[in-house]
Amino acid sequence: MDNERSVDVPLMIAATIDCADLASMTRFWGQLLDVEFTTVEQFGFLAHASDRKVTIWLQQVPEEKAGKNRVHLDFVVADLDAALERVRSLGGGVGDRQQWHDFEWNTCTDPEGNVFDIMQAQQTAGQ
Repeated sequence: MDNERSVDVPLMIAATIDCADLASMTRFWGQLLDVEFTTVEQFGFLAHASDRKVTIWLQQVPEEKAGKNRVHLDFVVADLDAALERVRSLGGGVGDRQQWHDFEWNTCTDPEGNVFDIMQAQQTAGQ
C-alpha cells in the first residue's frame, strides 16, 4: 500500500476546547504552549508549531462546562516539575502525581476546569 490517504479517511488537524472566556483561555493556552494565537468572532486559533502534529482551537460557547471531560489532551515535557509550575503561574490547576510502569505524569486543569495531562519525557538509552 502506498502512502496516499484514502479520500474517506479523516486527518486530525486540531483539538477544539469549548470555553466561556475566550480571551483568558487563548492567553492561557498560548502562553502555556509558547505559541501565538488569533481570535476571530467566537474562535481562538493557536498558531501551528513545527514541532507539534496537532494544534488547539478554542470555541466560545454559551453553556457552562458540566461534568468530567471524556476526552483530554496529553503533553510531554523534559522537566515535569517546571511545567507544572508554569501551569500554576498561568492560572491552571495541578493534580496529584501519577505513575504507571515507567510513565510519570500529572493531571492538570486549565482556568475553566478542562483536564489535560503533562507527562515526563522518557529517558532513552545513553542519556
